[in-house]
Amino acid sequence: MESVKEHNKLLLKIVIGAAWIDNHLAPGEIEYLQKLLEQYHLHLDNELQALLDRPIVPQKTENWIVEYLQDSTDKERMRLLSAIANMVMADDKVSDIEHELLDEYYELMARIPSHPEATPNVVKTVSRFVKKLINSVRA
Repeated sequence: MESVKEHNKLLLKIVIGAAWIDNHLAPGEIEYLQKLLEQYHLHLDNELQALLDRPIVPQKTENWIVEYLQDSTDKERMRLLSAIANMVMADDKVSDIEHELLDEYYELMARIPSHPEATPNVVKTVSRFVKKLINSVRA
């Protein structure tokens, strides 16, 4: 099991990656992401700050999601969904692509077993689902 700090950092990478789904960050999204980084005491992390500077390729976000889901509980998955939902709504505008992304993430999370030890059995399925999701949202 990775450290709590690394798990939180992975969560933040996913949320930042989700913020780039429409290829730009609105001021409200940046403000929310900075608050989230502070909340997790990772606002000084150079790697995370760099992710705010340029769009993230969907495949990176896909890999982070698969990694996160391999070792997360129901509560942690809901925390991730909540962070993504709050980010999507941070600029008071939810685009169709952002709405679709959130719906798809929710559907994905619902397919994952409740117990992390059962998760490795569905990693391949999750990976395929995430790839399809990101490709359909980006299309």
